[in-house]
Amino acid sequence: MKITPIYKNRLITLPAETVLQKLSTATKEELAVLIAVIAEPEFDVKEICRKLDMTENAFKRSLDSWIDAGALYIDDGKAQSETKSLPKSKTDTAKKMTAKRTERNITLHSTLPGYTSDEMSEIIEKKKGTFELINTCQQILGKVFNAQETAIIIGLNDHLTLSDEYILLLCTHAKQMNKPSVRYIEQLALHFFDNNVITYEALEEELKLIEERVPFESYVRELFGIGKRALIPKEKEFIVKWHDKYKFSRDIVREAYERTVGQTDKPSLKYANAILDNWFAAGYTTIDDIKAAEAERQKKREGDTQQSSFSTDDFYEAALLRSYKENK
Repeated sequence: MKITPIYKNRLITLPAETVLQKLSTATKEELAVLIAVIAEPEFDVKEICRKLDMTENAFKRSLDSWIDAGALYIDDGKAQSETKSLPKSKTDTAKKMTAKRTERNITLHSTLPGYTSDEMSEIIEKKKGTFELINTCQQILGKVFNAQETAIIIGLNDHLTLSDEYILLLCTHAKQMNKPSVRYIEQLALHFFDNNVITYEALEEELKLIEERVPFESYVRELFGIGKRALIPKEKEFIVKWHDKYKFSRDIVREAYERTVGQTDKPSLKYANAILDNWFAAGYTTIDDIKAAEAERQKKREGDTQQSSFSTDDFYEAALLRSYKENK
């Protein structure tokens, strides 16, 4: 079921089930933004922030959270096909704007073409399996697609030439992540396409990383007292790096957290990230590595009576703390 308030020539589409799922975790800011956008779909960011007594960053984070949840998107009734008639310079500008607004933490370069109803009908009629693909995607996501959503699925298959299995895996992932939004699927597909993740096997690996990151992120949120608020881009960047690139265990993150609190008297992702960066650069991959290195440092201190016992790591930690205090 969808609730579709009509405002002049614009539609704001709210999937009721998705909205209800998010309501239990939505912050006051997110609820205020949702109501404000429904009440005033054509808005000036500065003006709406003034009315809500909210910073622009807070407004954008809250708006993004509803878009990411698949609960909100703006449909101006013109779909994507109008970009076909634009001059090249305007088309390029439109692509840049689309890339900028589509995903906050992912920079998109590829775009999908627009399709008229006749073009979509022709593709469905001529390309065997397209109708079945669209139907199966709808079944997985538990919704009936509008014309714009149908155009996206066709574009992924027809324009990017992604396989049916690839697209169905994206749909399954979106459902499992409680983001049954075709827009979310489009964002992922374009991001992966730009990064040459175009085979089913490569996609499986990437999605596994994303799905494994969910409980890791939940752990970090709880540990640092972040709660359920939307992460700012830098916080998200830290967590993705610790999990995907550094492949640090929860024990190592907890160790960095405890040292952070011990030095600063408060949980700080930024300070903990500096510690973890240092450990990764030093080649530490386990708690045992860290403790062994510290034992070696202590041994050198105790045995070195001729030279200063202030090691490189000591200098680093002292500089880190000084920098943190100066930038508080």
